[in-house]
Amino acid sequence: MADIHYCAPGHIFCNAKKILLAVDGSEGSARAATAAFEVAEMTKSKLCILHVIPTPIIKQVALMSDGNVDDILAKYSIKGETLLEGIKEASTEYGIEVELIMDRGSPSERILAQVKELEVDLVVMGSSGASAGGRTGLGSSTERVTMKIDIPVLVV
Repeated sequence: MADIHYCAPGHIFCNAKKILLAVDGSEGSARAATAAFEVAEMTKSKLCILHVIPTPIIKQVALMSDGNVDDILAKYSIKGETLLEGIKEASTEYGIEVELIMDRGSPSERILAQVKELEVDLVVMGSSGASAGGRTGLGSSTERVTMKIDIPVLVV
């Protein structure tokens, strides 16, 4: 791709200095990662990669399976760290600055909180996440984020 030398005022990608990529290990978030890498490379933006451990789901799984919440949380944490490291590794060919963030809570709430805390200019998300279960349309976290945010969201 040829270098972009001109950017009209007000264009979304031209103003991006910091991008938040929300990932959950789904196919949708993998596609979103590729798009985020390309946008970050093109705009020379910092890419913050966020994985939220869904504590409400963990509590429900523990309740339904008589499992230990701490044990289940530890397994989710290990998988989350592996996911983040894998995405960081995939980003190396793009030559972009990357920050990894692991958070806990309701995914949509934590994404919105991180957007404010990190002062990002663009959010990149998959259209449906790991809990989509084959349904069509936007995933619940993606829908909540897009409805409650005041910055551009690129849904892949």
